[in-house]
Amino acid sequence: MSIHLHINHNDMRNRNLALILNHLHQNSPISRAELSSQLGINKASISTIIRELIDRGIVIENGVKSGSQDVGHPSIDLQINPDAGRIIGISIQSTQVTAVITDVSPNILWRKTIDLPKIGGMEMGLLTVKSLIQEVCNLARSQDLPILGLGLSIPGMVDIETNRLLAAYELGWQNFDLNSLMEGNEDINFYVGNEAHMSGLGERYFGSLEKSACTLYINWGMDISGAILINENVVPGIMGLAGEVGHISLDPTGELCQCGNRGCWNTLVNFKSLLKYMQPNKEAEKITRQAGCNEASLDNMCINSFVELVRLGDKPTLAALEKSAHWLGIGLASLINLFNPDLIILGGPLSQTFDFVYPTVQAEINQRALTWQSGSCVVQPSRHGQDGCLIGAVATVIWNIFNNPEEPIRKTFRRKIKK
Repeated sequence: MSIHLHINHNDMRNRNLALILNHLHQNSPISRAELSSQLGINKASISTIIRELIDRGIVIENGVKSGSQDVGHPSIDLQINPDAGRIIGISIQSTQVTAVITDVSPNILWRKTIDLPKIGGMEMGLLTVKSLIQEVCNLARSQDLPILGLGLSIPGMVDIETNRLLAAYELGWQNFDLNSLMEGNEDINFYVGNEAHMSGLGERYFGSLEKSACTLYINWGMDISGAILINENVVPGIMGLAGEVGHISLDPTGELCQCGNRGCWNTLVNFKSLLKYMQPNKEAEKITRQAGCNEASLDNMCINSFVELVRLGDKPTLAALEKSAHWLGIGLASLINLFNPDLIILGGPLSQTFDFVYPTVQAEINQRALTWQSGSCVVQPSRHGQDGCLIGAVATVIWNIFNNPEEPIRKTFRRKIKK
């Protein structure tokens, strides 16, 4: 039986609108004629859509194109308007939550970080997050520009169909409807996701993935997680749970993981394991003082203090990092054999140690990955470092507007932006 698919005028317009927005974002400045040529959309359709986007303040003209030879009708460069609106990004980490307001570029225009309460568990933690969301929404509204959306990054497993947090092991949170954090701000487009997925998308939009066909983004911090990007789009999985690489079993008789399994990759390379590798050293309770921090022991050392010790060349710290790098490389080699990526990006707080771990990681990849694959895969650090989750939350808002443009544009850009 043959199936005939009917594509109506609105479907085609929305497809063209998405193509134009994404291409403008990635290739500005660019002229109407170049858009038509590169996208294969006729000039009349390009002109109509660009006229509407300019009228709504989403696109701006950026002067006559350099070297334009058109007689009577010089080519005019176009670009996405950085002030088309404001975007809110929220990143929840193990001990703190950070909020930013950005333009579309995205330049961070405002930032605030607050500590999560040490007592009160999930309830108090979520109240803290909700309070910060209300504060940042109020501030964004005061800027008299459309709020394009709010992206929330969380270190856990999220059902992206319902925005329900299933489990965030490093936070000790589980089974919570994250939509309730937006009470009173339901008019703002709200997007939730795992921190690795969002960070990977941030690299897609504002990083180093322009020419990558298959990328693995590894978020390395308190725990380790990942995102799979095919042709620069994140693979979500049926519930949004794809990329939980930290829970691949590497040692069946190993340490019990928070997920209930034993010997997960996470138990061998997360920050807690790094501290365990340091424990046998007799000076373990003293070395934190070298980093100029106030922590009394390894039990409450923070990642930034650990990184500072690495930079100071502390031998027990470097020995622990070397052991973690060994397991990191083993896991990455397996992922290379599975996905055959051309690029692996190492992000998250512990990626600050990239220069120290890279030689060991690459040596393990060279030894364990298939020869043909290891030689074609590049491993490099994230462009955004510790801000990866925040930039990813912002990128998620932009992705949803650019790839599902009709409803967000109708809802958000009801009037032309005030100049």
